[in-house]
Amino acid sequence: MRRATALIAIPAATLIAACQTPDDFTPPEPPYAVLACRGDMPTGPQTIAGADLSKFIGRTRLPPDVRVAGGRSALSPEHPGQVDLYLDLCLPGAATMNDLLPAATDLAHALKSDELGATTATLSITCVCEHLPGRTAVHDNNFQQHLWNGTATPESEYLNWETEAP
Repeated sequence: MRRATALIAIPAATLIAACQTPDDFTPPEPPYAVLACRGDMPTGPQTIAGADLSKFIGRTRLPPDVRVAGGRSALSPEHPGQVDLYLDLCLPGAATMNDLLPAATDLAHALKSDELGATTATLSITCVCEHLPGRTAVHDNNFQQHLWNGTATPESEYLNWETEAP
């Protein structure tokens, strides 16, 4: 019986020790996109997965203080023949949702007038700025149904976005 107890106690003690945090714990590196915003990694069209999205970003004029940290496209599971687009942006200084909305809206305007916009189902844009405590993002889950042509006031167009902020 003692032998069986010892055989159970050894793995249990090992498991408990493995679950404890060491004193010299080093937090993991920030995600790639955050490293790009810090200037530690490249930014721009070359950081985008997907040729069509990369070409779109390459021909789109962004404000001088906004950079693309990364992006990707995926076939839309809900809209056959269309794509869902995801972009990570670096914004300057202490950017907040108030800074992300105009940048995202400018990108939506450019996308709507681009050939890629004709096949875009959803557009998600995230600020991956290092100073933000959590995820700050906007999503247009009905991109085809919104005009995105600047005829409405900016405030009206901002209502097209679903926001996600800490």
